Amino acid sequence: MSRLELWWNGTSYAADIIQLIFVAACLIIYVLPYLWERKKAFSVGIVYLAVMVFLYRLPVQVNNFFAYFAGILAVFIVMCIEDRKNINQKIFLSVTFFSLCELSSALAGKIDSLFFEPLIMSEKIAAMEWLWYGVYVSVRILNIFLCTLFLYLSVRTVNRTYESKNRYMGIRELLLLIVPSLSEVIGSAIFRFYQVKSGMAGIYDVLCILYYLISITAILVMIFVFQSLKTSQEEQSDRELIASQINDMKIHIEGVERLYSDIRSMRHDMGNHIQVLERLIGTENSGEARAYLERLSDEWKELTPEIKTGNPVTDIILLEKKKEAEKAGIAFGCDFHYPENTKLNAFDLSVILYNALNNCMESANGDKPYIRIYSFRQNSVYTLIIRNSFQGKLYIDSESGLPFTTKKSGEHGIGLKNIRRVARKYMGDVSFEQRDGEVIVSIMLQIK
Repeated sequence: MSRLELWWNGTSYAADIIQLIFVAACLIIYVLPYLWERKKAFSVGIVYLAVMVFLYRLPVQVNNFFAYFAGILAVFIVMCIEDRKNINQKIFLSVTFFSLCELSSALAGKIDSLFFEPLIMSEKIAAMEWLWYGVYVSVRILNIFLCTLFLYLSVRTVNRTYESKNRYMGIRELLLLIVPSLSEVIGSAIFRFYQVKSGMAGIYDVLCILYYLISITAILVMIFVFQSLKTSQEEQSDRELIASQINDMKIHIEGVERLYSDIRSMRHDMGNHIQVLERLIGTENSGEARAYLERLSDEWKELTPEIKTGNPVTDIILLEKKKEAEKAGIAFGCDFHYPENTKLNAFDLSVILYNALNNCMESANGDKPYIRIYSFRQNSVYTLIIRNSFQGKLYIDSESGLPFTTKKSGEHGIGLKNIRRVARKYMGDVSFEQRDGEVIVSIMLQIK
C-alpha cells in the first residue's frame, strides 16, 4: 500500500470518527434540557458514541440506517434507565433525533455530491495525486461541517420551540409529533431505493436536497404548531384555574360572613344567657347552671377560630386545610400571622396559601407526614415558609426554577406558577429546597 493510500484511509477513518463525535455532542445538547443533570446527558452521548464506533469497527459493513437506529435505540434505553418518567417524551426525543440525524447527513451528502464530487471525479485533478488528496480532505471537512451545522441548528430549534419539557406527554401528542419524522424515514428509504434502481444524478440530487430541506422544515413546523396549541391550552387552563380560585375565595368569604353572623347572633343573645345563668344561680341550681355554662362554652368554641392569623380570610383557609390534613392523617403546625398596615392584599395572600398548601397536601408522605407553616417579617420583607415531609427526589426544572410535575393534567405546575405570579407582583419570588426528608418552600414578598 502506497503512502498516499495510507493517508487516504487514515483520513477517511478519522473523518468518520470526528463526525460521530460531533453528532454525539449535538445529542448531549439535545437531551440536556430534558434530563436535568449534565452527568445524565453526557452518559447518553457517550453511550451513543460507543455504540456507533463499535458498529463502525465491525469487520462486516453495517448499513447507515441500521447503525443510526441501533445508536438511537441505545440512547432511548439509557434515557429510560436514567429517568423512568415520561417515557412517551423520550420516544419523541429518540425518533426526532434519529430523523434529524438522517436528514442532516443525507442533506450534507447530497450537497457534496452535487457541487464537489465532480472535482474528485475530475481526471485532471486525479492525475495529480496529492492535489486529489487535498480536494478529498477539503470535501470531507466541508461535509462534517455541513452535517454538524444542519443537525445543531435543528436541535437548537427543537429545544427552543418545544417549551413543554416538564410536561407529561400523552400518547396522542406523541403520535402527532413523530408522524413527520416517521414519514421522513420512509421517504428517505424510497429515495435511496430509487437511486439504486435508476442510477440517475443531477436533477435527482436537486430533488433530494429539496426533499430533505422540506422534511426538516416539516418536523420543526409541526413542533411549533403543537407548542402553540399547547400554550393556548395552558392559557385557557390558567384562566379556568383563576376563575376556580375566585369561586373558592367567594366560598371562603361566605364562610367568614357566616362565622361573623353567628358571632353577632350570639352576642345579641348574650344578655338572655346571662339572665338565665343569674336565675339558675339565684335558685341555687348550681348543677344546671354548670351544665348550661358548658353548653354555652362549647357553642362559643365552635364559633371561635382555632387559628387566628389576624385576617378572617386566611383564618378560614388555614382552618380548612388543617381539617383536611388531620382527616388525611397529616400533622398540621401553624405559626402564621397576617402582616398589618401593609399594601399586601388578603386575596393575593390567599392565592399563595391555597395553592401552596394544596401542593403540600398532595406531596406530604413518610411514616409521620406533616405540614408546617410559619411567617415572619423583617422591615419591608415578609417571608412565608412552608415545610412538608417528603420521601423521594424533588426535580427542579432548570428553565422555570419550579419543581417538575408528572401530573398528566399539569394543574400542579399551574398552581406553582400562580404562586410565583403573585410573589413577583410584590417584587418577590418563590424558591424550593429539599433536605433531611422534607421540602421547604420559601416565598418572599415586599410589602411596603
